[in-house]
Amino acid sequence: MYTQLLVHDVAPFTTRLASWATVIFIGFLFYRAFLGPLSHLPGPLLAKFTGQWRSLRYWRGRWHEDILEVHRQYGPIVRIAPNEVAVVDQKALKLLYGHGHNAAKTDWYGSWDPAVGPPAFFAVRDRKLHSTLRKRVSGAYTMSAILKYELHIQDCLDLFLRKLQKHSAAGSKIDMSNWTNAFAFDVVGELVYGAPLGHLESETDVSGLRKSIFNIFFWSANLGHYWGQKSLYYNKYSLAVRKLLGSKNSITAFREWSISRVKKRWDMRETVPSPRNDMLSHFLHMKNPNGQGVRFDEVLGEAMNIIGAGADTTSIAMRACLFAVCSRADVYQKLQKEVDDFYKANKLSRPIQYLETQKLPYLCAVTKEAMRLFPSIVFQLLRFAPEGGICVDGKTVPAGTPIGISPVAQNRDPLVWGDNADDFLPERWLEGEERTRYLDSNNMTFGGSGPRMCVGKNIALVEIHKFLAQILRHFDVEIADKEKSWHVTSYWFAYQHDFNVHVRVRAQNPLLSKEKPTEIAVAA
Repeated sequence: MYTQLLVHDVAPFTTRLASWATVIFIGFLFYRAFLGPLSHLPGPLLAKFTGQWRSLRYWRGRWHEDILEVHRQYGPIVRIAPNEVAVVDQKALKLLYGHGHNAAKTDWYGSWDPAVGPPAFFAVRDRKLHSTLRKRVSGAYTMSAILKYELHIQDCLDLFLRKLQKHSAAGSKIDMSNWTNAFAFDVVGELVYGAPLGHLESETDVSGLRKSIFNIFFWSANLGHYWGQKSLYYNKYSLAVRKLLGSKNSITAFREWSISRVKKRWDMRETVPSPRNDMLSHFLHMKNPNGQGVRFDEVLGEAMNIIGAGADTTSIAMRACLFAVCSRADVYQKLQKEVDDFYKANKLSRPIQYLETQKLPYLCAVTKEAMRLFPSIVFQLLRFAPEGGICVDGKTVPAGTPIGISPVAQNRDPLVWGDNADDFLPERWLEGEERTRYLDSNNMTFGGSGPRMCVGKNIALVEIHKFLAQILRHFDVEIADKEKSWHVTSYWFAYQHDFNVHVRVRAQNPLLSKEKPTEIAVAA
């Protein structure tokens, strides 16, 4: 009987508790959506209640389109989650990413922390630590350093062009998504490990490396807004299940692959002079602030960073440039003529070098414009709003609020680029030095121009300019299906797939010798 009375008393209590919990939860949602500090900001209704509005769009891989559409619909400041704001604004660009400001990165970047080993400066949230990590590697990324490596880049480009020639002879379509990716991965292999990775030579994704890196980026990018982040996928239970199913751990496979290539140079670093001048030789002799040499895992981490972040970004940009040029016959003809005229005027009997490409104003304008329209990174570059908050379009975002700018959205801001911001117009970069400086200051192709700007920018610029000039010199390229030129999915990077082209060798400009250039100009 006592038990019956107890049950009788508890039942109403649990019912009331559930009712109150429901009321509190609904009140919380109502406050968050309509009374909270961001309630005055426009945005999709669902985004006021849950971050899943944004996250589900991340998962489906269409953010490069979604973010443009949401800004067209709601304006330059949009609430895309209960506690996150997306903006397009020149002043905010400087406050969040510019020199002297450097707003702190949000915890979303924790999803990119290495599973093992030392921190990677891309993901580091502590600004002092980021500065230390970046400074010790910066010498390997200067333009003068990259130009010393140019002959290694040219070796890979020569092989790339010969492979195109081979496949063009068969008359079949060539998927530039695959070939530019293979080229970019072989280049970073040359620069970091002292030899190409074999993707061009074998015409395969060697050891599934490209697929492994894509998988890492897919999970890191999409799990950043969830509790536990990447550990939801990379934990001992999920790893055990995947192992039983015969699936490899892509992070472990990538790390083991890198260890095997770095260790040989590490073991001989004190006794044998470096066999070549490359980025790995710089990493091997890095110093920490206390003057001590770095550990093996720190060298390994820097090598892995370049493979992971320096290949896809560059190949995406190469495809963007080739796609944009091939989409406009007038641009194609003008650019190809500029390249041909330069070869003829300078009697070049070797491949054009990077510093020479900088003497081709239309080539430089074309590459800037193509990368502006199709930047490699399209997700929000999240920061905490700095002290005092940020005001955009007359609306204030409180300090400490997660706020970000998508490069693809900022790069199409009509207030900067004009009413034709969505158009491919290389001439906009040729209107005068003052105008070009202004456009450069608002261009987010490489993440802005501040302390968090992409450290590998110079590698990308050398590859992209040489690639575009030399492919137009030796081939005529045409998009195979102009109605379905390519398919793009966004998982942090905007990956272009199925970019099929027809390639024909230009008989008047046969491929040059595969020998290395005898002389490479180095920037002062």
